[in-house]
Amino acid sequence: MSWLVIMSVGVPIVLLFLYIIIRHAKMGKILEGMSVFWFRFAFAFLLLFIIHLGIGYAGYEVPINLFSVFTIAILGIPGVLGITALIFFL
Repeated sequence: MSWLVIMSVGVPIVLLFLYIIIRHAKMGKILEGMSVFWFRFAFAFLLLFIIHLGIGYAGYEVPINLFSVFTIAILGIPGVLGITALIFFL
């Protein structure tokens, strides 16, 4: 099958699926929570990169790994303070 046939069948099915999920109240809340978490996850990567660049000039190295990103994404500002405290004291 060509990609045009696959896309012309697949896109309406995906859109119908998303419409059904969004119409259902509980799934809408779940999707909203997931989108907030993924935004915080992406922002944590950006924040760690900025901290890595800024503190790197002082001789410290901030690791950008999944543990650090999940900690910041879940805890927020206390997570940032915790990660930077670990960097300075260890």
